Amino acid sequence: MELILISLFSGIAVYFIATELLRHAASLKLEKQVKEKTEAAKGSRQIKGLTGTLIFFSEKIGEIFKSHKYRFLDEMAAKSSASLSILSNPSLNFDGHTFLGIQFFAGLGAVIFFALLMDMYNFIILCAVFALGFYAPVMLLESKVKEKHKSIFRQIPDCLDLLTLMMEAGIDFSAALNKLIESEKGSLIDEFAKTQGEIKLGKPRVNAFNDMAERIKYLPLNSVINALTTAFQTGGSLAPTLKTISEQFRVERAQAAEKLAQEAPLKLMAPLVLLIFPTIFIILFGPIILTFAAGSLF
Repeated sequence: MELILISLFSGIAVYFIATELLRHAASLKLEKQVKEKTEAAKGSRQIKGLTGTLIFFSEKIGEIFKSHKYRFLDEMAAKSSASLSILSNPSLNFDGHTFLGIQFFAGLGAVIFFALLMDMYNFIILCAVFALGFYAPVMLLESKVKEKHKSIFRQIPDCLDLLTLMMEAGIDFSAALNKLIESEKGSLIDEFAKTQGEIKLGKPRVNAFNDMAERIKYLPLNSVINALTTAFQTGGSLAPTLKTISEQFRVERAQAAEKLAQEAPLKLMAPLVLLIFPTIFIILFGPIILTFAAGSLF
C-alpha cells in the first residue's frame, strides 16, 4: 500500500512536469525570445536561488491550471490576484494562477513531510493533509491582507490630521502629501507614495486615487478617497473635509480599541483554563495527594 501511494504522488508530479516540458518544447525559437523579454520584469526572474526556482515551477503549474480552465480554480486565482494587488509587494509580482502553483507545491510538500515524519501512508489522511497544505497559503495571504487593512485604519486619522495642519498652514494638497510621504512610514503612506508617483507620470489625480481605492478594496479608505475626489471635482476646500473625516475615524478607532479591550477577558479564558489553572491545582493539591499516597503505602 505504501509503495502504491508513493508511486501515485510521484506519478502525478512526473505527469505535470512532463506535460509542461513537452508543451514548452513546442513553443521555442522566436516565441521563446519574446517570452524572455516579457517575463524579465516578473518577480520570479528577480528572485534567485531556491525561492526563484520554486516560483518558476509554480508559474508552469499555474499555466497548466489556466489552460484547462477549471471554473473553481479560476475563481480561486481571481481572489488570490485581488489579495496580491492589495498587498502590492514587489516581491509578490505574480498572478493568481502562479499562486495556485505555489499552493500545489505547498500541498505536495505537506504530504511528503507528513508521510516521512509520521510514517503514515493512509490515502484519505494524505489527501486531507494535501488539502490543508493547499489552502495554507490562502489563509496566510488573507491574514496579510487583514493586517494591512488594520494598519491603514490605524494610520488614517493621523495622516489626515497632518495633511490638514499643513494645508491650513498654506501648503497645497500635493505638496502636503509629498511632505507626508517623506516624513512618515506605513502601509497607507506606501499607497499614497504609489498614487503620487502615478500622478507625476501623468495620470489624472482623480483617476489615480480611484485606482488606489479599487486596488486596496477597503471601505474606510474608500470613504476617504470618495471625499477627496469629490472635493477635487467640485473645487471645494480640502482642509475642513479632511478634518471632519479625521475626527470621525478617530472616534471609530477609539471604539475599535474599546471593543478589543472588552474581548480580552474572553480571549484569556482559554489559556487560563488550559495552562494556568492546571498548574495552580498541581501546586496546591499535589503535595496533599502525595502525602495521602505515601501514607497509604505504609
